Amino acid sequence: MNSDELLRSLLESHGDALWRVARAYAGSEGEEEDLHQEILGQVWRALPSFRGESAAGTWMYRVALNTALTWKRRSSKHSAGRVSFERSENGVRPSRPGSLRTEQAILEDFLETLRGPDRSVIVLYMEGLSYQEIADVTGLSVSHVGVRLHRMKQSFTERYVEE
Repeated sequence: MNSDELLRSLLESHGDALWRVARAYAGSEGEEEDLHQEILGQVWRALPSFRGESAAGTWMYRVALNTALTWKRRSSKHSAGRVSFERSENGVRPSRPGSLRTEQAILEDFLETLRGPDRSVIVLYMEGLSYQEIADVTGLSVSHVGVRLHRMKQSFTERYVEE
């Protein structure tokens, strides 16, 4: 399979995932599109280095996450424009007057609190990857992936689930 065929195959099977990774790391819709284009370009540029030692999808996730992490570190301007949230006794509420509290807004708020590899682990988990696949992409052990996910689920429940 040549590079064009491999890229076409990857995009057919995992193209939507690239959008979701971009959405998880970008600060606004316009930046999401820019980050998506950056990820696509990086996947294309890195394609000759794919050696087949891992599944093509796992390799593509790794390239997408590394690109997104570099994007996030490169400039603080990418975090501008996000709606900030405040905690209250009634759960999370947007600090911008008139904004609606949505599941997506709560998820975005939670993702903003994650540091280090935690954001990558949860994004891959939400993509439906197995613990083993997440470990392959991130370089963590399978048990470490499980521990991180368990802690993040506990943290999410403590912050956002009203009893």
